[in-house]
This record gives sequence, structure tokens and C-alpha cells, in this order.
Amino acid sequence: MAWFRRRDREQRTADAPPPPAESHVIDVTEAGVTIDDTLHETLSVSALSALLGEPRVVSPDDLDPDERGVVRSTMVIWDRSGVRVYTKGDDEATDLSIRLADDPDWRSSKPPELLGLHSGNVFVGAFTIGGEDPLDTVPESDLRMGSVFVRAEVGHWESLLFLNQTECGEIRTMPFAERFAKSSTDELARVVRAATNPFREVIIGYRAPELVEKSSGTWEVPAATEPVVEIASFPFRLAIIEELMFGQDLLTPRFDVHDFARDQGARSFDPDEIGYEVIPAVRDWFRDLPIPARLAEHVETLVLDGGNDVYLQLIPQWDGEDNSFDIESLIAEDLAPFTRLRAVDDIGGFLGPRARTVLTDHGITVS
Repeated sequence: MAWFRRRDREQRTADAPPPPAESHVIDVTEAGVTIDDTLHETLSVSALSALLGEPRVVSPDDLDPDERGVVRSTMVIWDRSGVRVYTKGDDEATDLSIRLADDPDWRSSKPPELLGLHSGNVFVGAFTIGGEDPLDTVPESDLRMGSVFVRAEVGHWESLLFLNQTECGEIRTMPFAERFAKSSTDELARVVRAATNPFREVIIGYRAPELVEKSSGTWEVPAATEPVVEIASFPFRLAIIEELMFGQDLLTPRFDVHDFARDQGARSFDPDEIGYEVIPAVRDWFRDLPIPARLAEHVETLVLDGGNDVYLQLIPQWDGEDNSFDIESLIAEDLAPFTRLRAVDDIGGFLGPRARTVLTDHGITVS
């Protein structure tokens, strides 16, 4: 709890001059929030303080739940950087807020105690979303609505961009009926795009994928309705699936691990949190998937590469640096259905000596 000792006497008031600003480069990526080339896959006060310095902490009057059972958040603020985060009083932070521009109209409408919960400085430096200007990442349909904020998403990271009331004031003072009537045109979007600083603040947070309560059955393994090939080597089976499903779109359904994970009902999960191990449910799905014998004639070349789609379905975070999918051995029966297979391009070094021998003995070129 050392980060959250009370500092009531040190809290900045709205009238106190802010400390000198510090410049930073912040980018929201699929992997997390990058600050000055340091990636934060999760947000924590200690990690942010290592980069931004000692923060100003504004604790709630007490941490007892309010009448709705909600515990008010502690604000941790880096005034020099224009950054703040929300916590429940420990090191873990939820949303990261950046003060992107001054907004006199907004400030004049807020009491001093509320302004004291915000950074004393406007963020100085470069802020991007997926390496792009934030305005370019917002869907045009959102800009047309003229809402208080617009949303941009990169992977599971969501950025809420609040319009600058001073520079986009004509939208904010417009009656709802008028704004709604104009939402089918580009008029409101043009106002936002014409602003020098269209956004006052951005709030960035990780939004875990929504899980379903009951599986739709979409990802049940389809039953075999025709003759199928039998392959003893699971890694070799994966190479065949890569070619037929992801290479030629002949083997269906085309697997999507994120949709599969969301649709597991009570067993739903976030595949990006599994780590660097094969997801058992996905392994079982590929092992049980029927491969129609009639598709075997379409397999002429196999490419074994660490970036193959099928591997990233099984281990979404896989970096290709281990032997999870090595083909150590093959038997003649594995190759028998694939009479037109002529070449295996082993880019990733997946083939063991015994497997190479079996392939070459069957007249298949291995490179």
C-alpha cells in the first residue's frame, strides 16, 4: 500500500500552477500500451512510475462501498506527463487517462475539486493508436453522430476519445434532435476533423472479450458423412489442415480460435491469456476434425513455417521458438492418401531425420 499513503495536504488545487511538462511517446497497440518504447501488457502504478516518476495520489475520503456497493477509485496522477490512472488502492491500474488538449469551456464548467483530479499539464509528445493519428482510427459512423466521445479499438484495447468542447462547441450545444438529423451526413464529422485539437482526453483500457453463457454449437466438430483420411502423426495432420483449410479454403469450417473461445459457454476463455502452451480444446478439435478423402488429391505442396495459421490457432502467443509442432516421424500410411504430394518446404526446420527419410523414400522433395 506504499503507493497510496494519504497526501491530502499535497493534492493540487485548480489554482496551483502545474509542474513543468515532460514529453513522452505513447501508442496503443494490440499487445498493450507502449510508452517511450516500453510495452505495458497490463497497467500498474509501479511500472508507470518507473517511467513517469513519482505520482500525485488522490485517495477517496474512505474506501467503504457506497450505497450501490461500489468502491470509489483512487486517482494516481503524473502531472508532468498529463497522465493518470484509476485503481482500487493497490498497484493494479485499470484505465489510463491522457489529457490531450486544454479545453477552457469544459474547465469553466467544473468545480475546483473535480479539476484537481485531473493532470495539471496537457500531454506533450506523440499519442497514437496502432501507430496512427487517433482521429484516423475512429469509424466515420461514430464521428457523424457528434457524441460526447468516440471509440477506437485495437485488439482488446479500447480508447474512448472525448471531444474538446471548446473546439467542437457547435456540436455540444446543438439540440439532440438536430444532431440526430445531421448524423446521416458528414457535417458533424467535418467539424471534428477541422478542429486543431479535436479531443480533450482519452481513456484507455483493456476490454476482455465478451463470453457467452451458452454455446451456439457452431464449433462442434462436424460429423463425418463420407470417407476420411487417417493420419497417425498429429503434427503432420496439422500441416495437411494448414494447406486445405487456410491455404486453399477447401476444408471447412475455417477455424477461428477467438470465436471458438467465446462460444464455449461455461468453458469460455480468453485465448490470449493461455500463454505459450497448446490449448487442449483446440488440439482436440483439430484432432477430431474429419478430413474428407476426396480432398487428398489437392495436396501437392506443404509449407512448414512458424507463422502458419494453424499453429497460431493452437497457441495464439507462439513465437515459433520451440518444438511444439515438430514432425519427428511418419509412417507410410500417413502419406498413402496424398498421392500428389511432391514437395515439403521445411522453412521452420520442423522435420526430424526419420520424417525426412520417409518423405524422400516416397519420392517427395524436401527443402
